Amino acid sequence: MFPEDSSNYAQMILDNSTDAIVLMGLDYSVLAFNQNLKDTILAYSGKTINIGDDYREFVTAGDKEVFFELFQKSIMGQSIITERIASINSISIWFEYKLNPTYDKDKKLMGVCLRGKNIDARKKMEIALSESEQKFRNLIESAPNAILIVDREGKIIHCNLETENTFGFPREELVNQPVELLVPMHHRKGHDRLLEGYFQAPRPMRIGKNQVTSAVKKDGTEIQVEVSLNSFVVNQTNYVSAIIVDITEKVLADNKIQKQIFELKEIARIQSHEIRSPLANILGLINLLDSETTPETTNEIYSYLKKSAKELDHLVNDIVKRTANSLLEESEKR
Repeated sequence: MFPEDSSNYAQMILDNSTDAIVLMGLDYSVLAFNQNLKDTILAYSGKTINIGDDYREFVTAGDKEVFFELFQKSIMGQSIITERIASINSISIWFEYKLNPTYDKDKKLMGVCLRGKNIDARKKMEIALSESEQKFRNLIESAPNAILIVDREGKIIHCNLETENTFGFPREELVNQPVELLVPMHHRKGHDRLLEGYFQAPRPMRIGKNQVTSAVKKDGTEIQVEVSLNSFVVNQTNYVSAIIVDITEKVLADNKIQKQIFELKEIARIQSHEIRSPLANILGLINLLDSETTPETTNEIYSYLKKSAKELDHLVNDIVKRTANSLLEESEKR
């Protein structure tokens, strides 16, 4: 059975609420309040609230102007929710306030019902998370390489400024777009399956270290890239971070070096073969000189020696000239 006095029943409901609740008249007079509000005011201000008090006496100096503005909006029919930090006796606590216009049984405006809820733990956690997220974003923005954050569906949810510089896409054109936008058309087939497979078995991975991997810029230009993948979880949601390094110039330089090495080996092979012929002649002629020969034969041998020596000198000079020309061409290209 309900208590005979309905006002007592209403008071029981108020007192069992975890929120601090007060009902104010149009002149800010306290019409009703619950135990939680009384305890909260006493704990943080040392004051005791009573029916008929002017509630403005319990509002901190820093909140009076805001309280008056919200109170006026509420008696005009608005329902308001706001968060404020209360600093009382060197203690700062976050509260959530709800103000609603309150009517009697005849639907006549009585005043305003204010509900206050301690959200300090939640708010401070939100602030800490926000600060951590900002530090994370700052770290990404300061990175010298392009960084993408991709969700399980393959959509880019965040990218840094260097991504714009690398691919030529404004950030707003990349966020919420599929990562395949940066994959050349001839590589897109099956890319979604590769991404899904990575989410199923995530591990640090470096793509492009031992084989050439390409990406595409906004203007359609393909570049050679090296991609480092890592997975992480936020709020039970899986994401992948991709650090992308444009190695196009490095690949071109490596290819050029390999080509030069091949050319040098080929020159060495040819020149070695050509040099062996006059050198063999010189060695053979010297062996003949070591044997007993007639003066006429000796003179003939010296003549051949001179000819072979000139051929060898010509070949050496030719090698020197080719090397010098090659170095000069390389210097002019730089």
